[in-house]
Amino acid sequence: MSERSRRDGRRRLDAGARAAILDRVSALEPQTKAPGPEKAGPDQRTEQTPEPVQPDSTTRALRAAVLGNEEVLLPQLHDLWGSLRRVPVDEAALESNLVITASRRDPAHAAFDLLRTRLLQALDEHGWKRVAITSPTRGCGKTFTAANLAIALSRYENRRTVLLDLDMRAPGLAEVLGLTAPGPISDWMRGVTSSGTQLQRVGQNLLGIGGLAVGLNDRAETYPAELLQDPKAGMVLDQMQEELAPDAVLFDLPPALNHDDVTAFRDRYDCVLMVVG
Repeated sequence: MSERSRRDGRRRLDAGARAAILDRVSALEPQTKAPGPEKAGPDQRTEQTPEPVQPDSTTRALRAAVLGNEEVLLPQLHDLWGSLRRVPVDEAALESNLVITASRRDPAHAAFDLLRTRLLQALDEHGWKRVAITSPTRGCGKTFTAANLAIALSRYENRRTVLLDLDMRAPGLAEVLGLTAPGPISDWMRGVTSSGTQLQRVGQNLLGIGGLAVGLNDRAETYPAELLQDPKAGMVLDQMQEELAPDAVLFDLPPALNHDDVTAFRDRYDCVLMVVG
C-alpha cells in the first residue's frame, strides 16, 4: 500500500500489495470441505468425494477487486479534514503579531521558506510526521517560529499541516494567530472532546494560506507533563493522525530546560526543532 493518502481519504494499492493480498487470501481460503459422517453396513465401504468450498462473498469481492482493478479503493476512517470548522484569517492581527509568512511583505519570510523546505526534505527522507518545536528557555521565539513555519508549510497545495498548542503552561498560539480557542486542549488530550470540536481549519483568504488546521488552547493545565505522558494522549494523537491524514504535525511545546514536558512527551514526536534566541 502506498504511504501517501489521496485527498478523498482512501488509499490505493500498487501491484506488489495486490499480489501480497492474493497470496494471503489463497492461504486462508479452504480448498475442500471435510466429509460428513457416513452410514454404511459392516460389509460396505463407501467413499465420499470432497466437495469444493465456495469462497464467501467478502473473499470473492476482494479477489475481484484486486484482479480486476488497477487502482483499488480501500475503506478508511472518515476523512475529517473537510468537516472541520473554518475560521477566518485576520491579516491585521497576523501582521501585528509578526506572523511575517502570512502577507510575505517582510523579506525575512524567505528564511522560513528555506526552513520549511529543509524540514520537509528531512520528514520525507526519514518517514517522519511529527515535529516538536521548543527552546532552551522562554523568550527565544518558539511560538513565533511555530506559527510562521506552519503558515509557510500550508502554502503547499497538496500537503496538510496541523499546528497544536501544547505549551499548556502558557498557551499563546491563539493570540498570535488572532483566533479564539474552542476550549482547553487538555480536554481533547484526555479524550473528552473530539478532534472535530477542538481542531479548526483556516478558511479561504487572500493570503494564500491553505491546508492548515490548528488546535488551540484557552487555559493553562495544572499537570501538563503528566498529561503529555499519559497513554490516552498518545491514543488521541494517533486517532487524529488517522482522521486527518496530515503530512506534518507541529507541536508548540514548553521550553525544554524549564520543565520536563518535552521529555515526558518524547514518545509522541519524531524529531525536534530547537529555537535558540
